[in-house]
Amino acid sequence: MDNLYNNTILIVDDTPENIDILVEILNDFEKQIAINGADALETAWEGDTPDLILLDIMMPEMNGYDVCEKLRADERTKNVPVIFLTAKTQKDDIVKGFEVGGQDYITKPFDARELMERVKTQLELKTQREILKNMNVILEDKVQKRTAQLNDSNLKLESANNKLLVLDDAKNKFLNLISHEIRTPLNGIVGSAYFLNDMIEDPELKEFVDMLMESVNRLDKFSQTALSITQMQTIGKEIEKTELNLNPIIKQIVEEKQGDAEKKQVEIQSSLSVESSINGVEEYITKTIDELVVNAIKFSNENSIVEIGSRIEDGKLRLSISDTGEVIPIEKIEEIVKPFGLANDHYDKHIGLGLSYVQSALDIHNATMEIASSMEKTTITLVFNID
Repeated sequence: MDNLYNNTILIVDDTPENIDILVEILNDFEKQIAINGADALETAWEGDTPDLILLDIMMPEMNGYDVCEKLRADERTKNVPVIFLTAKTQKDDIVKGFEVGGQDYITKPFDARELMERVKTQLELKTQREILKNMNVILEDKVQKRTAQLNDSNLKLESANNKLLVLDDAKNKFLNLISHEIRTPLNGIVGSAYFLNDMIEDPELKEFVDMLMESVNRLDKFSQTALSITQMQTIGKEIEKTELNLNPIIKQIVEEKQGDAEKKQVEIQSSLSVESSINGVEEYITKTIDELVVNAIKFSNENSIVEIGSRIEDGKLRLSISDTGEVIPIEKIEEIVKPFGLANDHYDKHIGLGLSYVQSALDIHNATMEIASSMEKTTITLVFNID
């Protein structure tokens, strides 16, 4: 409270007796005196700006209302609190005082305690306003600095993102180029390999041709998969989707893979939900399921079971394919969906794009893949939105 007395109060009144009374009441404050409106404006504007003005309304030549309006119109004094001193108690006179910018009023004759409390209240409010103003300045400065930092971070992020887009575009062009460049001579090699396979009867030579055909087929699959991944990553979301019933697709894939399963003495068991329709691109969904079934058979132990199941849960269709084979380490699960990724050195000696294709296909269908692997079984679950 003591620091309030460091404020300067300008007393404006044309009656010396009133000035004497106010000076005595406000003895502990710094004071300025003015005996008319013009003197008040000169004092307020030319010297140190007062912290509070006690302004008499009834003065000759320029009344208190006019003085207050001029104070409010000037940048130097527009925020200085004004308490009107008045013998008037009419409501209209009091309202006019507030309308021209006064903060308070006190009637003559003065009650010392009332005057002091009103003065202290206005000075405390002024102090709080100044504190808030200073806090706003500090906050605005911090906001500007933070905004500058965010802008700088956004520019760096945008630059990094642009570089990633360039790299991604280069990768897609590279895959596209490789695939096309491979397929051009590959078509001739495939035809020659099949021709040789039909012509050669020597068992040793035929073994070499079989190896050649296996490599050619793998290379052919690689080029087709790489092209499909590139297509999905560039225009995949724009490709029109239709309603697909997964059950017939799954049944056809199972029938086609029965031969491979029998070679490993693997049994394929299916338990499919009656409701299994999604919106999708048939080519991509078919190859996705085919890829997972092929992997399940390939990595199953002999005399084991591959399970294919689907169910509706929380508005989603969950399609799971499980096999009992090698365990995929938890820390390697994320790696196997990357192009040429491996779960470990033994999980798939033929590195490739299979699960990368699956992930790309799921991305354009807003679907996800969950992978869980334990000693009992490894399960890959595809999760599709059906709402």
